[in-house]
Amino acid sequence: MPKTRQQKRAKARSPLKKRRRGGVAFLAFILVILFGGGYLVTLFRTSPPPLTRGASVGEHWHASYRIYICGQRMTNYPSVEGEVHSHGDGFIHIHPATPQFSGDNATLGAFLRQYETGLGELTPGKRTLIFPDGTKFEDGGTCPGSRTKHDVEVLNKGEAIEGEPGSFILHEGDAIVIRFGPEGEKPLPNPYSEAKGLPDPGLRQGDEPAPD
Repeated sequence: MPKTRQQKRAKARSPLKKRRRGGVAFLAFILVILFGGGYLVTLFRTSPPPLTRGASVGEHWHASYRIYICGQRMTNYPSVEGEVHSHGDGFIHIHPATPQFSGDNATLGAFLRQYETGLGELTPGKRTLIFPDGTKFEDGGTCPGSRTKHDVEVLNKGEAIEGEPGSFILHEGDAIVIRFGPEGEKPLPNPYSEAKGLPDPGLRQGDEPAPD
């Protein structure tokens, strides 16, 4: 049966409608990409993903720290020169100048070694904390005058650091706590200061690190 004039016109218009629909869909797709990309850029600027790398040469980061031993809080490490060190202010200053202390080498262990303090697993699965005067605390040990067993715990912002604690890479804003036994605010003289005959900085710790 021959097609009517209306059917012929509809058939002629059909490809044009398809092209228009395809053009609209493509335009909508482009707009979604543009606005979505802009949203992601804004999101990453306001809430950037956490860094996993350590500080690079030339960067300057700070992390707070506290050490508790058997109900006492150890006074701050004194000010010494170094690339991962402290100024007696209760903060770790991380400003590597060489590859030896940058990236994956900007660790909690690197900071403690600056003060002749050892923290790690001398035997697999058993942590040990050793101070310059030879005082040692290890998992399963006890505090003086107590039979209660304790472990060497290391936390960052309240969360336990698993694995080898000395290898923990420090970042800006970290809040490190090392403890053996209960926490407390009674001052425990810093063993490094005593071993080196340096003034003890005490427990001072403000909201901001001391200037370099």
